[in-house]
Amino acid sequence: MSLTDLEIVSINRLIAHEVHPKTKELEAFAVTSNELLTIGDDDKGILKNRLHEALSKTNKTFKLEFQDESERSVFSFLKSFDDLNDEKFLENSQELAHKLAGAHYRAKIPGGYCLIGDGRTSQNQNFFFIIKAELQEVFSISGHELQVIEDVFLSPAKDFYKIGFFIKEGSTFRPYMYDDLFNLQKKDLTEYFYGKFLGLTTDRNDKLKSKNFYNDSKFFIESNVNNLSDRVGLLKALDVMYREQTSGIISPRDFSNNYLEGRLKTRFEYEIIREKYSEPFTKDVSLLSHKLKLKRISIPLACDLSIIGYPDELESIKVIDGESNSSVNDLQLEINNGLEDKIVVVLQKMEN
Repeated sequence: MSLTDLEIVSINRLIAHEVHPKTKELEAFAVTSNELLTIGDDDKGILKNRLHEALSKTNKTFKLEFQDESERSVFSFLKSFDDLNDEKFLENSQELAHKLAGAHYRAKIPGGYCLIGDGRTSQNQNFFFIIKAELQEVFSISGHELQVIEDVFLSPAKDFYKIGFFIKEGSTFRPYMYDDLFNLQKKDLTEYFYGKFLGLTTDRNDKLKSKNFYNDSKFFIESNVNNLSDRVGLLKALDVMYREQTSGIISPRDFSNNYLEGRLKTRFEYEIIREKYSEPFTKDVSLLSHKLKLKRISIPLACDLSIIGYPDELESIKVIDGESNSSVNDLQLEINNGLEDKIVVVLQKMEN
C-alpha cells in the first residue's frame, strides 16, 4: 500500500505526554497524562491533514520492518490492539512515553510531546500512530503588542516532528516512519526514534538500500580506481545498471563479477558486499532519479580540484599528474594525430 493514497476518516483516541530531554544533571524523562484528549471536529481535521501531508512525502516516509518483537515493545503492544479499552490504551501509551524518553540517550536530542492515537481509514483499516513533536516558539500580534507564543507544535511551516504510523493489513500491522530530518545526503533515518524506540529496522528498505549502494559504490570507485578511463567506465556501468536494469533487482555480487577483478574486486567484496550488501535487493531509484537523470560524474584531481561532466565527454580526457616534459612529449604524437583532444595537466606548487 502507498501512503500517498491514504485517506484518514476518523481519529478515535488521542493522548499527549511530555518528554523532557537529557541534561548534564538528569536523564531524559516523561511526564505522562492520565486522560485522553478531548478534540473537536475542526481540530481533528487539522490533525488528519498534518498526518496525510507528512506521510505522503515519499522522500521522507519509509516502509520499515519490525526488529524488536520482545515483551513491552511496540510490536507486542500492537498484537493486543483489538482488545484495548480506553483504560488499557492509556496505560500502554504511558509505557510508550517512558520508552521514548529512554531512547533520548544524548543531550542533543530535543524533548517535546509524545502524541499517541488511533483511527480508521477510508478502506476500513485500523491504524495507530505515535508522533514525536518538538516544541517551537512563534510570534503573534495583539493590538500593538508583539507576543511570543511558546510550546507550539505540528506547525505546517516547519517539520519538527517524526511519525511512527502503523496500519493494519490482515492480522498484522505494517510499520511506516516519517522523518522530518531525512535528506538525500543522509544514509539512514533517525535511529533513536525508529530503532531504539519503535523497534524497527531500515535494513530491508529497498529505497534506502538502492540509494546507499549506489553512493557507496560510486565513492569506492572514485577512491580506489586511479586510471581515468577505467574509473569513467565503471561509473558508467554503475549508472547503466540503475537506469537500464530490466529485472528490477540489484545484485551487488553480479556487479562485482561483471566489472571488477583482482585486488579491486577482493576489496569491493569485503568493504561493500560482505559488510553492507550481501544479498540482492529490489531496485527503487525514487531517491536517485534526479542524480541519474543528470548522468554527470566527478573526477577528483590533486589540490582539492575535480572535473565534473558527462561520462562520454570525460572518457576522452587525458590527465597528466605533474609537469614532466617526458609525459607531455609522449603525448605530442597522439595530439597531432587527433587521438587526444582534451588534456588536463595538474601542477602542484612545491613547498619551500
